[in-house]
Amino acid sequence: MDAEELEFLEAQLAATELLPCRECRQLTLHAHREVVGVRAVATELLMECTHCQAVRHWLDWNSGQLAHHQRN
Repeated sequence: MDAEELEFLEAQLAATELLPCRECRQLTLHAHREVVGVRAVATELLMECTHCQAVRHWLDWNSGQLAHHQRN
């Protein structure tokens, strides 16, 4: 595996969260599908289960604070 492939895979993994899936009822990786909104305290994301492809909303509390600080 060359450095470019490794960098791509690391970026893909960084864009996932280990979450309980409501549809398949398993703890699975969920990929960031879309940023719905960024607020001062949280970022609202659409997350897709990598096992069953179910989509759900997710609030990432830390990234909203980070995004707020980066804007100011």
